[in-house]
Amino acid sequence: MVYVRKMIILGTEELKQAESVLKQSFPESIKVYGCIFNINRGKPHNLEVIADQWPDFNVIICKPKVQGTKDREGDFNIYSIYSKSKESLKTLLDTPGVINKHTFTLLAGIDIRHLEAVQEFADQHGLPWKVQVVMNVLLLQDERQLPLKESYAGLRLTPLRAAHAHLVNSTWKYGGDSNSYNSVLNYITHNPSLCVLEEGGTEPVSWLLVYQHAALGLLYTLPQHRRKGYAKLLVSVMAKTLLERGHPVYCFVEKENDSSYKLFTSLGFQDSTDYRAVWFEINKQQ
Repeated sequence: MVYVRKMIILGTEELKQAESVLKQSFPESIKVYGCIFNINRGKPHNLEVIADQWPDFNVIICKPKVQGTKDREGDFNIYSIYSKSKESLKTLLDTPGVINKHTFTLLAGIDIRHLEAVQEFADQHGLPWKVQVVMNVLLLQDERQLPLKESYAGLRLTPLRAAHAHLVNSTWKYGGDSNSYNSVLNYITHNPSLCVLEEGGTEPVSWLLVYQHAALGLLYTLPQHRRKGYAKLLVSVMAKTLLERGHPVYCFVEKENDSSYKLFTSLGFQDSTDYRAVWFEINKQQ
């Protein structure tokens, strides 16, 4: 553990403790928990984890250790934040070294009840800001609603390979360039993934990945192969596998995305109605 300018950088032992403590505060803590879960299991990362105090922390932030990496995380300078109060959050954000006020930053996963703190921080420093998106957080902790037996007739379910990264990147809402390709390749290489191959086919027609913060994501089915139940099949099989490994099983769904919301809730994912996660931009992206 290292103390720097009133923020605390968590070391190996503190990260293990943080994982255990954060597990008691779902869903608010789930994104930071997911980041730390992967760090503690040796997944490659570019994250520094800081707290306002230790061990009785009020705020934990996972922030880029090196800025400007050639991937989506570097493009968006993504911070993951868990806060117990908006006052504690604003105090830590104001601490020198926590946020570079001269570069674009995406605070991803702000508790909507603490949104005022980041708005005040940006206004106080004369920084342009906007709310990028508001997300529902859907969490699965009980697999009993998942289908008891998935139908594999004529299908092959297999992890994605590195060669599939171009296809996945080309259909990703936040993809399409070389940096997002690097992120997709990283997800495929280091995290669980699953895809559907139809009988006689060699290319995926539907797929599901896991982000660096351990959330399910990039769920997609090629238009000509939709309405066959592939998305539900992928989520069900992936969720069971992850739960068996002790892996968190959750996802973020944009408030307006009714079809995805209905899919995940039909499989037992639960939405905490009084909690929403906000993606908050500071400064304009160049």
